[in-house]
This record gives sequence, C-alpha cells and structure tokens, in this order.
Amino acid sequence: MKIALAHTDRLVREAVRRCLTQAGMSLIWAAANRSELNRMRRNEPPELLLLDAGLVSAAGLGSAEGKAPCLVLSDDQGSPGVYEALSAGALGHVTPPQLEPDGQLTGAARLLARIERIRSLVTALPAAQAWAPRVDAKRKDHPLPVLALGASTGGPNALARVLEGLPAGLCAVVLIVQHIDGDYSQGLVEWLGTHSRLPVQLARNGELPEAGKVYVASTAGHLVLLPSRQLGYQAASREQLHVPSVDVLFESLAVPAVTGVAALLSGMGSDGARGLKILRQAGWHTVAQDQSTSTVYGMPRAAVEMGAAAQSLALGEIAGSLLCALASARARSG
Repeated sequence: MKIALAHTDRLVREAVRRCLTQAGMSLIWAAANRSELNRMRRNEPPELLLLDAGLVSAAGLGSAEGKAPCLVLSDDQGSPGVYEALSAGALGHVTPPQLEPDGQLTGAARLLARIERIRSLVTALPAAQAWAPRVDAKRKDHPLPVLALGASTGGPNALARVLEGLPAGLCAVVLIVQHIDGDYSQGLVEWLGTHSRLPVQLARNGELPEAGKVYVASTAGHLVLLPSRQLGYQAASREQLHVPSVDVLFESLAVPAVTGVAALLSGMGSDGARGLKILRQAGWHTVAQDQSTSTVYGMPRAAVEMGAAAQSLALGEIAGSLLCALASARARSG
C-alpha cells in the first residue's frame, strides 16, 4: 500500500516513519507544509494519506473518487479539523505516534491498527458484514416513534444538516450511528449539538430514550433498542468491521411495536443498507442520500440498489421528508 504523510511537526513525521518501518511498511513521501502536500500528491498520488488535522483545509478532501483515502492525525479530540475532515470524506482519525525524550516510540499500535482497518474497509465486500443481531419479537409497546440515522465517511456534515432541519420539541426519539473512533465520540456529540435545536448526547446503556432528544452511539458496542424500551449495547464480534453498526441498530428497530422513519447518509461500504431494507419491509419510511450530495456514495448506493430506500433525496430534502412521514403516521394512528 502506497502511504504518504503530511504533517507540520518534524518529530511526528519521524515517529510515523519509524512506526511504519517497524511494521515492514514505508512512506512514499512526507510533506511538511501545504505547498509540499499539494506538489507531492500531484506528482505521486498515494493510496492512503496520513494528514495533520491542521492541514485539512489544504488537502482538498472530497469524494473518494479521484482522491486517496485519508486518515487524520490529531492528538486534540476537540480539533475542528477532525470533524471538518470527517465531513469532507476522511475515513477516520487517530492520535499520532510520539517520540519520547529518551527516543522510545509510543502509540505505534494505534496507527497500525487504523491503517489495517482502513485497508479492510477499502477492500471489504458487502458479505463481510452479513451478521445480524437477535431481536426479541415479544417487545413491549413503544409509544414514541423513532427517527434513525446512519452515516460513515462524510457523515458528520450530513448528520448536522439533517439535525438542523428538525424542530425543537420533536415528537420522536432520534437515534444516530456514525462510524467514529471512541476517543472522538463525545467531541462529535458536542459538535453536532451546535447544529441542532434538540439536545444531543451519547447513548448510555440502560437509558430510557425521550422524545425530542438525540442519542448518538458510542463505540461501547452496537447500539440497539431493547425489548424493555431501553437503549443497550450488544457486544461486537471480531470479524465485524464497524462498531457500532448501522445495520445492527436498524434491525433492532424492525419489530411491530416500534414505528418510525430512517435515513442512510454518506458513507463508504454497505453498512446500513440491509437494515434499511428490513425497516422498509416493516412499514417504515426510508430514505437514502442521493449521489450528488453524498461525500461518498457507498452506503446510500447499496441501499438504493437493493430497494431499501423508498426515496433517494438530496441532503437538504431529507429532514423534510422524514418529518412529513412522521406527521402522516401520527395522523393515521390518531
């Protein structure tokens, strides 16, 4: 795999170089600033770019088509560059390895694990995610409708846009799965909260969700809605690529006692497509983000191709469609 690095800190560049060398890998080039990044990437495009969060705006991130997958290096969980990068198409983020004063290298395992995960993500087939949770069909009645959202690459911006379109006092529980590292889950919650009229919080195990609140899955496991109406986390198996998984959440909602609407937003791969189809078959209104507004048209494409989405809509139209469907459902039941 052709790996390149762009980072302003010389010690970080050296730490990354040593980390890769120890694992039998190497850098095709290392840029120290914006101009070097642009020139080197143009002359020798990498297959994976390791990018300083401070250089995100210079990287020209966008659709994965024509752009190398990008992994953001940042030791600041609240860095705006991280969420800007995720919104623009970065595949993930990790704290970079460091050289200690005595010359020892620390944090190498983190970076190597993320590189391997990205390698698996880029090459994974949809069948690799064909795992489904066990769902109790004797679930208790759940009086509140659910608005469920799933996203991955490019997802933070898409989620923010949908949340901006939801009114305060929404008569539905909002559940979100965004593929993200655990260290950044709380930062994502706080960032989404600046774009929402509804309070946004991490979903806690055993919590009873309330209407008008947004619950974001952490990486404690797979977020599900339990038969007790509580939020819960299912343990993940080693072969599962995404933790939390959109499919697992969606499938846990597909029981007669739960009604709602769901949307699958920008992301690489196919996680969520199968779950969205199950929800549509259960009578839910389902939406996939269209290609023109998706940073990466992977997950939504999979949903459209398998007939999981009742509608394929531009990002700016999704919130309105979900709200109309919720209103229609209330009118029919009321």
